[in-house]
Amino acid sequence: MRPRILCFAGLDPSGGAGLQADIESISNCGGHALPIASCLTTQNSIEVVSITALNTDVLKQQVDTLLQDMDISACKIGVIPNRATADTIADIVRDFSSIPVVFDPVLRPTQGHAFSDAATLQAIQQRLLAAVNVITPNHMELAQLANCDDSFQAQVSAVTALGPEHILVTGGDQDSQQVHNVLYRNTTLLRDFVWPRLAAVYHGSGCTLSSALTCFLALGDDIETACQRAQDYTYASLKHAQALGRGQLIPQRNKLQHTC
Repeated sequence: MRPRILCFAGLDPSGGAGLQADIESISNCGGHALPIASCLTTQNSIEVVSITALNTDVLKQQVDTLLQDMDISACKIGVIPNRATADTIADIVRDFSSIPVVFDPVLRPTQGHAFSDAATLQAIQQRLLAAVNVITPNHMELAQLANCDDSFQAQVSAVTALGPEHILVTGGDQDSQQVHNVLYRNTTLLRDFVWPRLAAVYHGSGCTLSSALTCFLALGDDIETACQRAQDYTYASLKHAQALGRGQLIPQRNKLQHTC
């Protein structure tokens, strides 16, 4: 049976990121997505114009209704538009202690409207991070979550102290010819993944990675294997990405071209 994966994310009308990225990635990696919209966004492949949070009572009702019908194999959390949503999702996922919970802390897009204000970030730090197993920040997001400009290792330590057992930090030096993604268990480096840096800029790469990672954990992979497979899938999706608009390329998340 395919694992059933609860996804909290925004609705992106361009189809590049958010819920559509989650659904495509999870489906093509062998799972079944249960999408819960945390917000509606006005965006395209160029920029985010606005974000509208959805009613948290409706969000909770959707989850409660699903749980009456299905067992959840894992949970993936994406963009959180306000403090109320952060608190609500934290309340929901703290009951998911027996399944993987992966958080992709989407705090600011490449261009346009910021996703999280100071109050939302504080709720994420104080409540949500204690209820998740794995987070997948880039270097900028790691610094924001750590709330410090100290060394990279100090930032990892600060975020680890907030709760998550594993941190997969993505990106690295943008001027480098390679991408270094590093996986930590608490403050111990487990693995350094090195990839050739692709030339383009992509819309939804983080959503693709975190959703695939959640799916592979739900399928029973250990954390290192799941991270490797998720990066393999994401890299292939980016290599086949297409310019469907005038901005960032849209990943092509096609299982026929990948080795999930």
